[in-house]
Amino acid sequence: MTTSAIAADEIDAVLTEWYEWSQAYEPALGHGRASASCRDFKISNQWMDYDDLSDTVDRQLRTATGEAVDPLIQKLSLDHRVAVMTAVRNFVAGAAVFRNPRNPSTQDADYAEAKRVMRPGLLAKSLIRGV
Repeated sequence: MTTSAIAADEIDAVLTEWYEWSQAYEPALGHGRASASCRDFKISNQWMDYDDLSDTVDRQLRTATGEAVDPLIQKLSLDHRVAVMTAVRNFVAGAAVFRNPRNPSTQDADYAEAKRVMRPGLLAKSLIRGV
């Protein structure tokens, strides 16, 4: 496997983490789900089993990755952001289900260019290895 193939796989994985984090966002509309007196209550981790603890750690890691990648995505041009969203949605779906609505003929080139532009920022944030 070549160095560029390894880097591409790493970037794809980081972008997939970012996408899953971004899709989990829920705006706070209407009334809160908890009483004001109990809103900030957190149960001790001592009562969590290993699966719950693992889920919590995974969620925290996904949040950290998402918050680090999001500013890099926002700096991309619109064509590059559309290409990233199209590619990552297809990764998550496991098949080529989604098409680039703006530039379907340049999807692969736009996605490759977007990854090239984001690579220095991802390296600086230690989200990928500098192979």
